[in-house]
Formats: sequence, C-alpha cells, structure tokens
Amino acid sequence: MKIEQHDFLKKYNIEDKFYQSGVSWDTLSEIAKDYEDKIEKFQKIAVDYVNRLNGLPEVHSVRFRIKDVEHLIEKIIRKAVEYEETDSVYDKDTYLYEITDIIGIRALYVFKSDYLPLHNTIIKSFKKNFCEKPQVKLREGDDKKIYNGLKNVEFQSDSIYRSIHYTIRHTEQDITVPIEIQTRSIFEEGWSEINHKLLYKKNNLRIDEEILLKQASSILNSLAGDCDTLGELMKHIVNQEDDIDFIKDKYFLESNSIIEDLVKEKK
Repeated sequence: MKIEQHDFLKKYNIEDKFYQSGVSWDTLSEIAKDYEDKIEKFQKIAVDYVNRLNGLPEVHSVRFRIKDVEHLIEKIIRKAVEYEETDSVYDKDTYLYEITDIIGIRALYVFKSDYLPLHNTIIKSFKKNFCEKPQVKLREGDDKKIYNGLKNVEFQSDSIYRSIHYTIRHTEQDITVPIEIQTRSIFEEGWSEINHKLLYKKNNLRIDEEILLKQASSILNSLAGDCDTLGELMKHIVNQEDDIDFIKDKYFLESNSIIEDLVKEKK
C-alpha cells in the first residue's frame, strides 16, 4: 500500500479509530503487501465462480468485485474497534479469516420467486464451504411468506437492502479466500445501486437534503417491491397457474396498492 499513514487516516477520517484499534501501521502495511500479492489469484477464483453462476437458467446476470486494498485496511480498522471485546486478531496470517467479503459476487434474477431454485443450487454446490448459515436480509415490514421454501437460514428484518447472503470459504492449494455471494431481483438491485451511489457514506449533505433523499429512497424502494410483485402476477397470468382471486389472496394485496387497482380493473 503506497499511501502514507497520515494521508490514509485523513482520507478515510479514521484517525481516532486507528489508534483505538490497537493494530499497528506496520501490521496493516504487511497485510496490504500480502493482499496485493494475492489479488491476481483472487481475480481468477472470482471469474470461475461467476462463470458457474452465469450458466444457471434462473440467473439473469452476475457481477463481482475484489475488495480494494485501501477499503480492506479501512474495514480492518473499523472491525477491530467494533469487535474489540472479542478475541479477533488482525495480522497477515488471520485477516483472510476475519474479513468475509474479500470477493463479492452478486447474482441477479428477474422474478422474485427465482430465488428458490437459485438458493437450492447454491446450497448443493457450496454448502460444504459455508462459514455460516445463509442470511436473508429484509427491510422492516417485509413479508417473509415468499421465503417459506427456505430451511436452515437466518432472517435479518432490519436491513437496508433486500438480498440473500451466502458466505463461503474457498480453498485451493496454498490459498484460502472468503467469498460473499448475494442474490436479489433486478428491481432490488436497481434501487440498491441508486441508494448506494446517492446516499451511502455521503457526508457533504445538509440535514434537509439528507432527509429528502432518504424519503425519496424509501418511496423508490416501495415501488421496487411493487414491481417485483407485479412481475410475479404477470408470470402467474401468463403461466395460467392461478385465477386472479387466488393471486390476490396469495400476495396479501393492500387496498391502496397499485396491484389491487390492477386486480379491480381486471374484474
């Protein structure tokens, strides 16, 4: 890592956290050097996983990223402070076990219900390498009913983003790397990308601007959820799986939702 300590701490505004973390700059520099030496291998591993997921019929598209070395060091500092009461140790030999999203992969699907066949494939292919149970991340008030097909997972109902997270540890030859696979619908991805670009870590907004942005983001998120439900409705109609009344009951439509209006119009 070429950036100097003073410049790095100033850039990420974490000088206080750095000294609180108890991790020396020399140790962080060793981690950075080891990480940079392995990035090319991580890239090849990521591409292999992307190719495997891209070939699945329920997958619309797959994206991936390798964590940037500076963001890795920033995360280590923040985690060392956040979990200072634990036995976690951050050095060249342990950081790849403590940081679980070195490789981040996002698999997108078109229809909300496509999560289940994709989930089953991921379980079948990678379960032996899981670091923890899959995490189903929902926003407050989301209905869990669509996820009735899932077993042995954990629900988090106060998340910012909707997605299912799978944390696995890939080992080959002399290297072990943690991989986080996220799956979500294309509508959920659209909202999350906008929210991330315009709201995530934005410290230069006035309070009134931030409030208005969060309100707009919340409305957009609700609309994305409606789009997912409309997509499922259209899929059921085309496949002639259920009649309209059954679909209405199945999705617990509210009287003021756009889908309720569509059902009334259909009748």
